[in-house]
Amino acid sequence: MNKLSQNDVSAMENQLRQGLEEDKKYWRVNDVKCDAIHTAKTYEEFADRVAAAHLRPLEKSDYKNKMTRGWNQYASRDKERDE
Repeated sequence: MNKLSQNDVSAMENQLRQGLEEDKKYWRVNDVKCDAIHTAKTYEEFADRVAAAHLRPLEKSDYKNKMTRGWNQYASRDKERDE
């Protein structure tokens, strides 16, 4: 029997990780489909919910790390130079 090389082991690990990610994605989309099939009012709403299945809800920490930079950061620099 041939022994597995390090490249073979790392290739199998990559295949396993990829398979696990695909499986997680499948079940996440399937859960959204099962929920949306009973609650969506139109097919468009159903399709939108399935298309957004990969998104995660925002957490409170996402709001805390919000940037306070304005829309046009260069305009505020010009005001500072004029003064």
